[in-house]
This record gives sequence, C-alpha cells and structure tokens, in this order.
Amino acid sequence: MPNPPTITPKQSAFAGFVAKGHSYAEAYRKAYDASKMSKQVVWNNSSKLAKNPRVKEAIEGLKADTKVVRQAHEKLNNDWIIQKLRAEAVDDTNSPSNRIRALELLGKAGGLFEESTHVTFENKSSDDLEKELMDKLAMWSSASKA
Repeated sequence: MPNPPTITPKQSAFAGFVAKGHSYAEAYRKAYDASKMSKQVVWNNSSKLAKNPRVKEAIEGLKADTKVVRQAHEKLNNDWIIQKLRAEAVDDTNSPSNRIRALELLGKAGGLFEESTHVTFENKSSDDLEKELMDKLAMWSSASKA
C-alpha cells in the first residue's frame, strides 16, 4: 500500500503562516523565495496553492489545532485564577477587605451578581397620566385628612 500523498515543506510552511493569520500572498512570500516575483504572480500562485486540497486540509487542521490549544490555555488560566482567588479568600493572614474582594471576584466569575440594570418603558397617553396623577393626589389628600 503506497504512502498517502503529503505536502512539501514549503507548502507546510505556507499552511502554517496562513493558519497564523497571514494573507495568502504574505504566507507565500515567507514560505517561498518570491523576491523576484511580481505581485500578480505571487497573488496567483498563493491563491492556487491555497486551493490545493492537501494544503487546504493542512491549513484547516492547523487552525483547528490552534483553536483547541488556545481554548485549553484560556481554561487553564481561568482555573488558575479561580484557584488563586479561593486561596486568597480563605487565607486568614489577608486583610478582611482583601478576602471580601476575592470573594466578590469569585462571585462575579460564577455569575452570582447581576451586572446590568433592566429598565422598562411604558407608553401612556397624556390623558392616562393625568388620570393616574389625579387618583394619587386624591389618595394622598384623603390620607392627610384622616
């Protein structure tokens, strides 16, 4: 059984640069000796290379790997921060204000505190508002006479 076709080292470099966010033309210039090529030739070659199924697959795989690594790194950072805040919150040698602040941050991280204000607007006619005000005035005047 023959080995499946692979990409060349230069194609691999191109895929790596594209996966890191470089444009096709930038990636092509970095991976290949394109110093003597016109912009149009670089653009055409890079576009053609990006459409190569094996190169395209390599780019997608590298992007997926990068995303997984980034997500794992973010989770580790978040877990580490939570761990440190918990340690600060229970450390009796810390000042009470530091412990309370650590607990506050833990609560915010856990979604315990609502950080937004909800405002509800009602559309009322001027006649409705006048009637409502008159009713309240009548209620207050009768309460003050009692």
